[in-house]
Amino acid sequence: MKKLNEHIESIITRKISGSITVEEQVVLDNWLADSEINASYFNALLNIYSNKPQTENYPAVDIDFEWKKFKSAVSQADISSKASFGWLRVAASVALIAVAGYFIWVSQFRANSIQVVAQNWGEVIILPDNSQITLNKGAELTYPKEFSSKNRTVSLSGEAFFEIIRNEDKPFVVNLSQSSVEVLGTSFNINENIDDNKTEVVVSTGKVRFANASNSESVILTKGEKGTLMKSTNMIAKTINNDVNVMAWKTRKIVFNNMELDKVIKTINSLYDAQISFSTDIGVNCNVTVSFENQSLEAVLSVLELTLNLKYSKSGDVIEITQTGC
Repeated sequence: MKKLNEHIESIITRKISGSITVEEQVVLDNWLADSEINASYFNALLNIYSNKPQTENYPAVDIDFEWKKFKSAVSQADISSKASFGWLRVAASVALIAVAGYFIWVSQFRANSIQVVAQNWGEVIILPDNSQITLNKGAELTYPKEFSSKNRTVSLSGEAFFEIIRNEDKPFVVNLSQSSVEVLGTSFNINENIDDNKTEVVVSTGKVRFANASNSESVILTKGEKGTLMKSTNMIAKTINNDVNVMAWKTRKIVFNNMELDKVIKTINSLYDAQISFSTDIGVNCNVTVSFENQSLEAVLSVLELTLNLKYSKSGDVIEITQTGC
């Protein structure tokens, strides 16, 4: 098999990482349509990548051992005796190349990347280009020790606020589970913790491009706008952000302006990682107007207790509201 064109190779890499451009996608589609061998090679790479272990669980890979083991397994297959099975030889060659590349990639990735799992809210990470990322509790960030010459790519699971230094020659890309965000320099919030069904991006300054993993759907977001990707449909909606508390996890300031009590409690649960629920058969139709800044959960509950005649019981970390006065 001839050496893979370096341009196509780099495009395939960006396709797998989720940072491919529209123009590159066209080039890739044309290359795939050129021959079945091209398509087989690409599909083998995708299959191996989709089944790779999570970064935090990468095993120590003995490349020489795994390479010899895979070659031995392939050589034992009876694929050389009959011309009618020529396509199997091609498939085996493609798989062999892909597996070898994958083992090398794993080894290099472990050596050149850093992974951080935030144990508390507000953990700040300074990237190699001096951009800053603030992580919410439980967020997982993976980034290289040094960015490449062409782009600045990181991966995120969870919620984080990005303050990215502008560099028109090296776009900044955030890879997510089913989408990606690309910017030149801006500040924005990403939340994949809302639930299992959607990802939200809210822009504070500048402009970002929010796209799904296949790059078939994308929107441009500017200051004050929100992009929401529904994972079930892979579609993205663009709206004005009306949630004044979207950054509360970072600023520790909450504002409730005539908000329904059940939504207030939902926001408090999210911000304080609390487990507050309502007893059955109690009113929850009160509207709340109050603000808090750098207050403890106990202080917040005390204010609600006084203003709403609210009563609650506590068992360990579980809090149950038993009376609301609504």
